[in-house]
Amino acid sequence: MEHAPTTLAGFIEQKVFENPEEVISTFKDEINVFNIGELNKKATLLAKGLSYNNVAKDTPVALMLAGTTNCLTVVLALAKIGALLIPLNKKMKDEQIITILRDEKIHTLGFYADDFLARLNKIIPNFEENERGYLRSDSYTNLRNLVTFGSIKKRGIFTTRELMLLGMHSDDTELELITEVISPEDTFIKYIYWDTKNKKIIREIKHGEIVTPDFTIAAFQNLLLSFRD
Repeated sequence: MEHAPTTLAGFIEQKVFENPEEVISTFKDEINVFNIGELNKKATLLAKGLSYNNVAKDTPVALMLAGTTNCLTVVLALAKIGALLIPLNKKMKDEQIITILRDEKIHTLGFYADDFLARLNKIIPNFEENERGYLRSDSYTNLRNLVTFGSIKKRGIFTTRELMLLGMHSDDTELELITEVISPEDTFIKYIYWDTKNKKIIREIKHGEIVTPDFTIAAFQNLLLSFRD
């Protein structure tokens, strides 16, 4: 008897194997309808594009969450690589985001550019002077990639579409090897927030804590929205 998947990447792969045409529920106000096969294909291409830009297992990635399927695709891509997802939300002060970027040694920052771009100019001044994938900042010595899953294109920022194009020309073997070594005991989400007394609190969630016997994509979408809000 086959064992149930214990990681998010394994769960998606099993769902694709069982029924790639299964429609997933989209987020509020989204018009397009996606099936699990399409979502998995995009996430795989994006994972390979991120891997090409040195996002690997346990690489800390900060992501400004949004209620969009594009954002969900980014999260699933990170799950396939085994990267460490550190959610950000709009309610965070600039100083708090700066603290996370520095203290957590963030390598890649993802965001919905339409909402976040004005703040980004304050948090990372002169980022447009850098080539994509080669960000250099005295304030954030580990930060290399800026990625948007929005519609705005800017110098120094990858779009998810551009990363997926890179993924089309990357070998599947490396990603398969990475996915195989992801353990249910590996931390996937590190949620950092500040309480009403401005005390910093950290909550870590392992792959195995996400993929429970009653796990669904809809439940995972709700989890992401809880971090966003």
